[in-house]
Amino acid sequence: MPQDDLIQLFSNFGLAALLGFLIGLERELRDEDIPTVGIRDFVLFSLIGALASYAAIQYQASWLILAGFAGFLAMLLSSYWAQRKHGPGITTELAAVLTFFLGVVIMQGATLLAIALAILMLGVLFPKDAIKRFRSHVQVHEMRAVLLFLTITFVILPVLPRQSLDTFLTHPVGTVTAVDQATGQIDIALDDAAAVSSGDRVMLYEQRDQTRIGFVEITAAEDLSASGSYEGSQLPNVQPDMRVDGGLGIEFLEVMASAVRPYMLWLIVVLVSFVSFAGYVLIKILGSGAGIGLTGLIGGLVSSTVTTLSFARRSIEAPAGNSLFAMAIILAGSVMFPRLLLEIAVVNPALMKNIAVPLTAMGVTGALMAGILYFRSRQPDTESANVEFTNPFSLKSAVSFGLVFAGILMFTRLATFYLGDAWLPVVAIVSGLTDADAIAFSVSSLQASGLIHIDWAAFNLVLGAISNTFMKLFLVLGLGDRALFKKLLGPFVIIGIVGLATMLLYYDLSAALPAAGG
Repeated sequence: MPQDDLIQLFSNFGLAALLGFLIGLERELRDEDIPTVGIRDFVLFSLIGALASYAAIQYQASWLILAGFAGFLAMLLSSYWAQRKHGPGITTELAAVLTFFLGVVIMQGATLLAIALAILMLGVLFPKDAIKRFRSHVQVHEMRAVLLFLTITFVILPVLPRQSLDTFLTHPVGTVTAVDQATGQIDIALDDAAAVSSGDRVMLYEQRDQTRIGFVEITAAEDLSASGSYEGSQLPNVQPDMRVDGGLGIEFLEVMASAVRPYMLWLIVVLVSFVSFAGYVLIKILGSGAGIGLTGLIGGLVSSTVTTLSFARRSIEAPAGNSLFAMAIILAGSVMFPRLLLEIAVVNPALMKNIAVPLTAMGVTGALMAGILYFRSRQPDTESANVEFTNPFSLKSAVSFGLVFAGILMFTRLATFYLGDAWLPVVAIVSGLTDADAIAFSVSSLQASGLIHIDWAAFNLVLGAISNTFMKLFLVLGLGDRALFKKLLGPFVIIGIVGLATMLLYYDLSAALPAAGG
């Protein structure tokens, strides 16, 4: 055997022994008063696995691994039977089985995988007490929420159609036979049952993911062929054999349906739910004694509206704490801006870069305003916040947000189609009063579809966020102490002014509006 191969072989056996040593050490530290399986045993377990795998490779007989494991398992079971009086747990035995296969995996060449698995094993084995403490704080409805979240993410999401709903309201017309990239002239071979005439508009779809990439206005039609001019911004993507469909002829319905892609809609529901769930977990870990300021900061991830409502109600019961309540509300509202940045970064990175400056400016301004209120209050933030957050995730909340989001998507698409892009700020302001996430994703969808200029999309997204910010101020006016409203009025106005000023200075609307309104 060449020396390099021999060194590699010894290295693999040595690594197997080292991983077995570490796992055995953890077991002895954990069960030091129970003289059962220890360090030397685990080293041997790993070496047995490595040797079985090496023999299987050398003799090209995979069954040797199974045979080795069978003998190892028989020995392990007999040891467990002899020592069963020490307790019902089988953690050590399961760790031994995994250690055997670590040796097998190493000899098969997947050393990094073996190391990663060993680290994961130790990460599970060591914090036994911490895991037990965590278990004592987890409630049944929270586990149900986790299971439901995993279901909608990994079971429902993958099977949803990726194309917009208008693709289900069409009928086949034919296929593209030729494309003139210079003039936009497109020739179509019609299906036998298809009937089109001059002036009709048919739709082009990309075969791979059923994405609509434009329209063709028919200029000439015969029995089995037609030709027309392309309408849209993706002419270079039009290729022969591309699918051509006709609509139902109900323009209003087709425009609405074109705004909704079930997969993207549900992906955004999952994304928003995940951010809220992460905030809930942080609140759960930090506990109810986290303090008003920290609760406002993290509560903004769960729901800035819930946080605002909670502190508004508390201001009626304890008006002496209005300065701290105002600080928490401002922090919760300020967290909305980086949260929007994170969410848009997932679905539209280009737009995220374009909204980063105004949203960051408003977020930083909000944090400064909260800091000023804190130091002016001269009250230590030591009292418990006691903000009640409900189930971190529920099917009802997911469906409700999805319906609101779908409604805003269709509303903005209809407004853009029939009224023009100049009315989009009105849509953004009205929709922002309901939900900042929904209008943000709706505008992002318009921009990603090529319907509006990126600067115009960013402008209206930020405008929707400002609208949602002032909505929280009106909630405090209606449900909270009047003195709390007065404390919030100045900071919220400053945040809004900073946002509007940054928008007007940062975006080139003279270039955006003509492109968007075309």
